[in-house]
Amino acid sequence: FYNKNIINSLSNKIEKIKLYKNASIYICDNDSFVLKKNNTINNLFNYLISRGFNYIPEICYYNDSIYVYKYINDINTPCEQKASDLIKLDALLHNKTVYYKDISLDELKEFYEVLDNKIKDTYNYYDNLLNNIENRFYMSPSEYMLARNISMFFSCLNFCKKNLDEWYELIKENKKQRLVIVHNNLDINHIIRNKENILISWNYAIRDLPIYDFIKFYKNNYNKFDFNELYNEYVKKFPLSIDEKKLLFILLFLPEKISFENNEIVNVKNISKLCNYLVITDKLFVENETKNTKKQNNEVYK
Repeated sequence: FYNKNIINSLSNKIEKIKLYKNASIYICDNDSFVLKKNNTINNLFNYLISRGFNYIPEICYYNDSIYVYKYINDINTPCEQKASDLIKLDALLHNKTVYYKDISLDELKEFYEVLDNKIKDTYNYYDNLLNNIENRFYMSPSEYMLARNISMFFSCLNFCKKNLDEWYELIKENKKQRLVIVHNNLDINHIIRNKENILISWNYAIRDLPIYDFIKFYKNNYNKFDFNELYNEYVKKFPLSIDEKKLLFILLFLPEKISFENNEIVNVKNISKLCNYLVITDKLFVENETKNTKKQNNEVYK
């Protein structure tokens, strides 16, 4: 009743309510409104506006626990176009909110060690898993699939280790770290195309390294869009430094640990999915590394 009273104060009559996991949509006779839980969103939106990023919903009401904004009708758009618009808007967000924070060698070393331990732990996990599989008299279909493709896993982990060491050598003298507002929940359903593009669902936004938005969006959608094109659109509008690119691909290539379940069909699907992910990621890396190598060679021989 409390929330209904809030909506009633903004409109004449509530005709219908749609409930979702993280939001409620109140359809009224003259307007519709979205109500979400969050006690810091107004501060975030004010900050974004102050930085010249205006592609956000207009808040109609907020208090310590919720905020309300007008529901905006989305223009029917191909998913590929929405993905392109989303990544460009994210690059703009990072451009508008970038700043440099002091960072110590101890902080950089701690980050390096955490990631280094994760790489080693994942390597040991798959090494032990392979040894157990090879000692069995009969392999299940999923175990056979993993054994046939395990060299790709180890290759990715060796890549991660090598590039992490190179990354640390690049940044260990750094006194500043580049941070931005990371939306942290990029999805083509979170961009509304109307008179202007509007980015919604800001509840998980944080200040962090710019690469994390691309990483999360990629991992959730790697097999749905042309990420080579999306990556180039992003770096064209928000160029990444050499160390940022290295860290980006380290985090993309680091494979998740597969947990075997009692359902063999699920196990086969999970292994197939991870193998496909690594192949697509390798293609993204090779295409961009080849392009960068050609560009560097052209610059050398000019």
